Amino acid sequence: MRAVVYGAGAMGSIITRLLVEKGVSVVGAVARSPGKVGRDLGEVAGLSFKLGVTVDDDPDAVMSRAAADIAVVAVSSYLRTMYDHLRTCLEHEANVVTIEEESFFPWATAPSLAKRLDLVAKRHGVTIMGSGAQDLYWMTLPSALMGAAHRVDSVHGRTTWNVDDYGPEVAQHVHAGSTLEQFEAHVAREGWPSFVVRNTVDALVADAGLTTAKMESSVAPVLAATDTPSRSLGRVITAGELLGVTDTATTDTLEGPSFTFEQTGCVYARGRSDLNEWVVRGEPAELRLRNDDVPTRLATCTQVVNRIPDVINAPPGFTTVADLPRLRYRHFPLDSYLVGA
Repeated sequence: MRAVVYGAGAMGSIITRLLVEKGVSVVGAVARSPGKVGRDLGEVAGLSFKLGVTVDDDPDAVMSRAAADIAVVAVSSYLRTMYDHLRTCLEHEANVVTIEEESFFPWATAPSLAKRLDLVAKRHGVTIMGSGAQDLYWMTLPSALMGAAHRVDSVHGRTTWNVDDYGPEVAQHVHAGSTLEQFEAHVAREGWPSFVVRNTVDALVADAGLTTAKMESSVAPVLAATDTPSRSLGRVITAGELLGVTDTATTDTLEGPSFTFEQTGCVYARGRSDLNEWVVRGEPAELRLRNDDVPTRLATCTQVVNRIPDVINAPPGFTTVADLPRLRYRHFPLDSYLVGA
């Protein structure tokens, strides 16, 4: 199996190691940072050896010479900013799996872009999908929990993640270090995208075979109670400034059950860790699932890599977790799980 690591940042570096350890031949790497371009990917990824793959900032050139089976894309979070990156991979007849969150279930938040990518993928006989932490923790586990219910009245999920695990661009995205006045002015002027929480709820509703009647979303600032150092910002966030935000989406269905998902991304104070929790209410009265100390950054990468055989085996087009088998552990080299292997 031949792979291109498209985005050699913190996540792409982890993905590189996982691919190599699962017997994948990494044949190309794309990055835009001047400090990475021209260097060996093994060095950039912190491996103890070189891979013989030079990081390049020209995606077309990389994809043209790679003849890749799969491109693992870890660049940005919005489909509108990722469209050209994803299209480039598909047009070079590479399947795509990405941690770009909106691609997880884009049909309500970015339907026109998703449909265009679906057509490109089908035209070139390849598949694209989004995976990551949401694959297991926000989709498979709550869906399985619902399977233990006779009647579902409501599903409520919440998750937290540490902004400092993902670098300065993500910190800026959640307005870490901004004043409350700056954040409120930004939201009033430009609004706030609900794509991550909305996409998760949309996927759960679709997986249950239900129909959305009404969807509401909101964002709330998470303020520092005390001065809190941030690795991503390289400074101390002072009391009263934003550590990050909590996004919430709630969907009521025509059939009755309601779904709520809230996600807090913020700079952590000492001692805090990631968690995922889901509560299903109905009959039985309450079913609860909680995962503490979740290694979200690593688990995002492991799930993407474990999904690669499913992506390559799937019919061409834009597919989602709702269309694929459940996530599985891959003990052997990834190419041994391909159809006909």
